[in-house]
Amino acid sequence: MGTALTHKWCVGPINGAVDDSLLPAMNDFADEARSRVAHLLRMANTSDHQVRARLIEYADRTPEPPIMDQAGIVTTGCPRCRGTAWRRQDAEGPVWVCGSCGHVAEVTVRCPHCGVDMEPPPPGAPDRWCCPTCPRTAATGERARDIEERERRRLRAVALLGKAVARSRAEG
Repeated sequence: MGTALTHKWCVGPINGAVDDSLLPAMNDFADEARSRVAHLLRMANTSDHQVRARLIEYADRTPEPPIMDQAGIVTTGCPRCRGTAWRRQDAEGPVWVCGSCGHVAEVTVRCPHCGVDMEPPPPGAPDRWCCPTCPRTAATGERARDIEERERRRLRAVALLGKAVARSRAEG
């Protein structure tokens, strides 16, 4: 196998596959304490030392992702450095924070019908933006045609409900 390479975040060789039988049994807490490098190497499950070295290099040059919240982890490209920006909740609402250069930008979603910025969801709520002038809703990054299709389905459901209520009143 040659010389065993080691990394500052993991114990043992990185140019050989991890033999889990040699490791003590781990509970969920211990597994969560593993480094991102250890998780990437374990997921790759390869003995190719070049692949393992590329994974370690990738983990070294990219920031740790944020802790997952109810909305999950939402990302976009940073307009300054082209790194990964994560959506985080600030006191004034959601913001994009670049994990590489630290650039912070406000998250906005525009209503395709009214052309105004939609109101952001409250902290901890699902990713549902609401238009202040019409009943349209959207999720971060959603396309205009998807927003319009949802509105078309909503209006159809309201019309069907109106017919059902009218029929019920006429019968009873």
